[in-house]
Amino acid sequence: MNNMSLGDILLGLLKTTLLLIFLEIFTSAVLPAIGIDNFKPEFNVLIILFLAFKLETPGVSYIILIIQFIHSIFSIEGWAIGTFVGVLIYLGIGYVKDMLNFTTAISTIIVVQIFQVIWFLISAFLITIKLGDMSSFFGVFWQYIPESLLLSILSPFFFQLLDRFWAQKNRMSGVGI
Repeated sequence: MNNMSLGDILLGLLKTTLLLIFLEIFTSAVLPAIGIDNFKPEFNVLIILFLAFKLETPGVSYIILIIQFIHSIFSIEGWAIGTFVGVLIYLGIGYVKDMLNFTTAISTIIVVQIFQVIWFLISAFLITIKLGDMSSFFGVFWQYIPESLLLSILSPFFFQLLDRFWAQKNRMSGVGI
């Protein structure tokens, strides 16, 4: 996605933002309404992982900020820590994505799971420092694993959808199936 125009980026961001709003409403309103209270997959992380693998433009940090800001409207998680962690993950993926050669669904699932766990560990560490209390870290971690596994399993299909949003039909860089 090196050669995207500003219009392409804004259109991709608009579509992605609308999808995120729909998914946030679904996970914060519909799931609890049907009795699933303690299960809230973080689709914002999946979107940022997609952007980290696919988007190479100077404005990615602003896009991550927008995604995290929208997520924070539906969550008690603040946008600041999520944005900071998202940019760190983006930078980390930038260093290793050329070494990753994954084109199958299973490899996408594994890589996404690894980066979700890294995301959780960094953000939980920062929240722990902020609160000064590490007592609930492991309980929250074990609650996070099923949510992250679901997102990892959905990631190949989710990335295909986002590929369409970001006009990536003929480009071959990054994650694919």
